[in-house]
Amino acid sequence: MIRVHVDRLVPGMVLARPIPNPSIPGRYLLQKDQEVPLSLVPRLKQWGIYEVWIRYPQLEFLEYLFDQDLEEQQRELYHRVRCNFERTMQNTGAVLDWQGFEEAVTGLMETLHRHRFASILQKLDAYDNYLMVHSTNVCYLGMLLGVELESYLIQQRRLKDPREAKDLRQLGLGLLLHDVGKVRIDPQVLNKPGRLTPEEMEHVRQHPVLGYEMVRGNVPPSSATVVLNHHQRWDGRGYPPRVDPATGEPLAPLRETQIPVFARIATVVDVFDAATTHRCYSAAKPPVRVLHEMRTVCRGMFDPVILEAFFKLIPPFPVGKVVRLSNGMEAAVVDFNPEDPYRPKVQALRTAEGHVLHDPSLHEFDLAIYRDLYIQEVDGQDITPYLPEDFWLYTPRPQHLVEAAPSAS
Repeated sequence: MIRVHVDRLVPGMVLARPIPNPSIPGRYLLQKDQEVPLSLVPRLKQWGIYEVWIRYPQLEFLEYLFDQDLEEQQRELYHRVRCNFERTMQNTGAVLDWQGFEEAVTGLMETLHRHRFASILQKLDAYDNYLMVHSTNVCYLGMLLGVELESYLIQQRRLKDPREAKDLRQLGLGLLLHDVGKVRIDPQVLNKPGRLTPEEMEHVRQHPVLGYEMVRGNVPPSSATVVLNHHQRWDGRGYPPRVDPATGEPLAPLRETQIPVFARIATVVDVFDAATTHRCYSAAKPPVRVLHEMRTVCRGMFDPVILEAFFKLIPPFPVGKVVRLSNGMEAAVVDFNPEDPYRPKVQALRTAEGHVLHDPSLHEFDLAIYRDLYIQEVDGQDITPYLPEDFWLYTPRPQHLVEAAPSAS
């Protein structure tokens, strides 16, 4: 099976995995082995579905890389968040189901520990509310990152018992609730498709404080600080501003290790998920571009240790994605290489001339070995500007990048 963008669906393509109904747990919009009607594409986009898994007989082994337990835990999280947040939006006096959140996070933690080496990164795709799915994905990505950072958590939380320091339940609860304050933000501002005015932006920037006021005393302090500080930046930028509670005088912003480590994890995964998810005011960017921008445009925002761990965890080219190689061949990504993330294993599907290769396994390339070959296009977009500079140390740089490079003079 392969991942196909809904805009690239053609008649005859058959689902390899079902498409869940985002509004009704346990129900599906389309079952697997059904042909996807092109007339359904606009509605799929409304539900936040921009990619679907399509049957490709020679690549059916990818189906076994999916973790069904993980998917069920994510759906459980999503529906708990959705029910609670919507109830709070409708009734400001409603009490959130704190125990239910903790139980759902514990279930996700146990699943991640059992299947920490799952090959396919599984963000939720079908959803009917961005805030709810973003909260769920941030929880999943942040806990996945927390598993990789256990030693760092013990080091950074050295006043805690090591077992408590690396306990992901408090991290997960803070991640799940990091944006809960947005239920107190005017929906017309929160969902505005255009640029916000300075006044509207200031209104939105109240959500960490509003959320902290909602969760304080109801969740562990380390979870509550994630809600308050997930927009604090490593270099001291960010919000909300700090003030002395006794005098009201402004205080210096938190920076570097002054920021709680759980909040530093939240910052990384929050930015990544927001940029790779379709929103009312911006299209999703491919992961390879977002990872590039996190290295460059966002320089100084993130804890370097956490960011490097994240780069080894998140594939720039997701498994199952159809790409075009620098030799013109069309190929599918079949494995992730965490030690060399931009050089995954691929299997070619078509020649440069467009001829179908009937046994892709005979045309498998480990791009970490075939260093003169690389991924050049994703969904018709040239992604070579987003490859890291050290990528070109052992690979000939394409001419258009050479011509675009600034002059030494």
